[in-house]
Amino acid sequence: MTTSTIYTIEREFGSGGHIVGEKLAQLLNIPFYDSQIVDMAAKNAGVSRKIFEGFDEKPTNSFLYSLVMGSYTAAGSLTHSSDLNMSDKLFMEEAKIIREAADKGPCVVVGRCGSYVLRERKDVVRVFCTADIDFRIHHAVNDLGMEERRIEDAILKRDKKRASYFNYYTGKRWSDASSYDLCVSTSSIGIDGAVETVLAFGELMERQRQAANQ
Repeated sequence: MTTSTIYTIEREFGSGGHIVGEKLAQLLNIPFYDSQIVDMAAKNAGVSRKIFEGFDEKPTNSFLYSLVMGSYTAAGSLTHSSDLNMSDKLFMEEAKIIREAADKGPCVVVGRCGSYVLRERKDVVRVFCTADIDFRIHHAVNDLGMEERRIEDAILKRDKKRASYFNYYTGKRWSDASSYDLCVSTSSIGIDGAVETVLAFGELMERQRQAANQ
């Protein structure tokens, strides 16, 4: 199976977006990028991965982030002012890696504002994976190995951080359907069903692009 399409996947925590992307990439035999983007960014920037990892898909400790997260204090924003530079540096490095990966050909990119970074390209399918909270709790506990204690709060907190990061760097709403080409519910159709849906949608978009270029 061949493709000329690039897929970006944003996902609610525990929705299985990583697995959807991984399976899609395997099916299409194309490169898959998720957390390895952090490794590549750290190497390019000459920074320890552990340092960058602490900022991955997390907004800065800026005044704006503090307001969004409801935790602003003047002392905190000043004390952690250096976080703004590190977060921005990571975002720019990751964006560069995502663009370079897309320039090489079809691939799947999970998170890291990939849908926004590649917004000028016509060969991108922008996907958002969602699921109901019971599905996400089950996935987080059984597949991700998280503890059940206060798991729902932990899931929603991760979502809030991802949303704040996305909103901060893109100026768009992370959970707004208009930010994407396709939204899929893994709790409604399952992981494999989501993969099939994304694949079918991507093939349709590809045929339409080809027809438009004839």
